[in-house]
Amino acid sequence: MPSVFESEKLKEVTRPFEGIAHQLNKSIFPGLAWDLKQSGSTVSAVRYIAVVLYLTVAVFLAVLGAILIPSFLVGKLETGISLAVTILPVVTILLFLFFILSPKLKTSRRAGAIENDLGYVLKDMQIQVSAGVPLFDGIVNVSGGDYGECSKEIREIVHHVKSGESLIKALEECGKTTPSPYLRRVMWQLVNAMRAGSDVSIALDAISKELQMEKESKIKSYAQELNMWGLIYMLAAVVLPSMGVTLLVILSSFLGGGIIGETMFWGILVFLVIFQIFFIKFVQGKRPLI
Repeated sequence: MPSVFESEKLKEVTRPFEGIAHQLNKSIFPGLAWDLKQSGSTVSAVRYIAVVLYLTVAVFLAVLGAILIPSFLVGKLETGISLAVTILPVVTILLFLFFILSPKLKTSRRAGAIENDLGYVLKDMQIQVSAGVPLFDGIVNVSGGDYGECSKEIREIVHHVKSGESLIKALEECGKTTPSPYLRRVMWQLVNAMRAGSDVSIALDAISKELQMEKESKIKSYAQELNMWGLIYMLAAVVLPSMGVTLLVILSSFLGGGIIGETMFWGILVFLVIFQIFFIKFVQGKRPLI
């Protein structure tokens, strides 16, 4: 299903924004076109920025109306204006940055999805090539397999070869455009093996073992790092709140009960909830994709 950025209905609507979008793409976001290509999008950078500007302006006007109209109806227009002046700039900037950074985030997710299945793809190709299947036929078989984003990348190789390109050139092109550094290394090593005339199955076996060793190294590094983050979590979420509240209660008893109250307890509780949610998301983000 095409995204809103690929919709033809928005093409005419966003045309007035293309001049500003061209300047922004040239001066501030020169790498956006490459991020879009690696994310698998077919939209040009100028059109993408034009749609982002249109959506940002539309949301800005919608939020402005949602604030001012009720304020006017209840007779508190000045309060609504003050609220709009406070909230709208932050919301608009965050929304614009979210849309602009989305291709890079999508690229990172695609790279992780490719690397999840890359080891199985290499093993599959190695078995086929070792059994006497030509490399291109093995690539065609893998492209039709259930290897997610990895199969999609390999299907591009098949498409280029069937369009008249040589297999080496198609592999090089995949190595240039893929968001996964591991798949890029695989493509380049395959190209080197083919140009040197060496046995491709041996190269595939070596690449597969190297990839497995790097994944194991990442797992060990993550386990060691997780011990440190677990200690920080215990200190920040368990030891510090309990001992800190106890200390505040003791000090409050000496100073007439003016230091700590119900509001502070609720504040500590809210802080702990926010901290734990942030910490869980942070640790999930640090987890290696294998």
